[in-house]
Parts: sequence; structure tokens; C-alpha cells
Amino acid sequence: MELKDLVGKFADNAGIERAPSVGGVWKFSADGNVFGVTGDESGERVWLFGEIVIPDPGRKDALVKAAMEANYFHGGTGGATFSLNPNNGALTLFDTRRLDALDEAAFYSFVERFVNSLATWNALAGESGGKIEEPPPATPDEFVARGFMSV
Repeated sequence: MELKDLVGKFADNAGIERAPSVGGVWKFSADGNVFGVTGDESGERVWLFGEIVIPDPGRKDALVKAAMEANYFHGGTGGATFSLNPNNGALTLFDTRRLDALDEAAFYSFVERFVNSLATWNALAGESGGKIEEPPPATPDEFVARGFMSV
């Protein structure tokens, strides 16, 4: 199925107005969490992305640190990855899947999981008051549990 068809069916199932793509990007908002959907040039992958709104620029460093720690084995990202947008410096969450592995139901689940992660991080950015707790350091047992060999 082509990406434009999946996006159209997603919009229909979610009960939202079908928006045309602009430059190959569809933009949606779910409870104020704006996210984009696009494909790669080959047409083989679909990408979801959204920026984290940081209401207090003074808290950006703490939030970026927390996001980078959440990237660790995707433990706090729902499988997505954080990056800094080189064009505007925004903290951006993104995820990708092979298009040929997504039917209508799988695409809907992919979007739902991504939007939930985006919403969680937007809530953290807005409500943290600058106090983002650091996770405890990783132990060797954590590495073994993730499939690493103990040496």
C-alpha cells in the first residue's frame, strides 16, 4: 500500500480531516501534539516525527540530557529516537518503519504509539519545572538482560 493511502485511511479512522501533503509531509495534531508523516525518497520507509515544545529555554539542557538518557536502548522513548534538529535546534522525536511491513492496522498502531511517546515528552517538558530525575547508572545485569554477553 502506498503511504498516501495509509495516511488517508489513518485520517478517516481517526475522524480527522484529510490534509494534503506539503512537500511530501502530512502534518497532524493530536491533543496539541503536532507530528509529521513522510516517506523516504525510495518509497520504502515511513517516518514519523514531532518536536518537543520547551516552554522555558532555561530548561532545555536538562531536557536534552534526559532525552539522550531515554534513547539508551529506547528505554524511555517507546522505540523512537531523539535528535536535535540542525536547522532550528529543536529537540525532535522520530521513528521509522518499512512501508511494506505496515498494513492499515499496523500503521495506526505505529502512529498511536509514537503520539503517546510524543505526548509524554511534551508533558515532561511542560511540567518538569526544570527538575528531571536522572535514572540510576546501568548495572551489568541490565546489559545481560538486554542480550549482551557477560565477560
